[in-house]
Amino acid sequence: MSTEPIVFVGPGSEWFWAMAQFIVVAVTLLGIYYQFRLQRAANAFEQLNRLGEQWGSEPMLRARLAALRAIAAGREGSEASLSLIGNYWETVATLVRQGHVNERVVAETYGNNTAVWWSAFQGGIRQMREQRLDPTIFENFEWLAGRFTEDGAKSGAAAYDQATLARVFEAAIPALAERIRMAEESRMPPERRAPRNRRSAGAE
Repeated sequence: MSTEPIVFVGPGSEWFWAMAQFIVVAVTLLGIYYQFRLQRAANAFEQLNRLGEQWGSEPMLRARLAALRAIAAGREGSEASLSLIGNYWETVATLVRQGHVNERVVAETYGNNTAVWWSAFQGGIRQMREQRLDPTIFENFEWLAGRFTEDGAKSGAAAYDQATLARVFEAAIPALAERIRMAEESRMPPERRAPRNRRSAGAE
């Protein structure tokens, strides 16, 4: 055991200041790392909020309603609806695939919507790829839908065939139509709005 005194100042104290500098750098880097993680989480949350607003926007509601009605009637949705909805899911999937948004967060936020819409549009998308000679059209959308379909299969969820999709979409049509009606009504002058809200308040 050394009997020499521990020196903190002056000659012989270099070890102490080197260690102190190392600790300061380590703490600083740790703080930057956690700040980066918090900022990344905040950015992901903001991205999901913006995507949620876009999914609920009136143009998207109308595209979804048009697609639902076509599929429920046994037809494919129009290319305009396919492009708008497909581009939306391509954006979501790209954010997940590039690591900007956590896959689990998207799964918890959107449930099985990604896989459902891919099942509905995959025929039209593959036809679009053939016509344009571009196999990469909506490839990230396909990838994310595949991930969620695989997860669903592991948990025992059944795959969506056309008959099941038609039933699911037919049941969703009235809710979408009502949301569009409410959006239209919100732009009307108060005197032109239907007295539906007053009657509903009385019934409650």
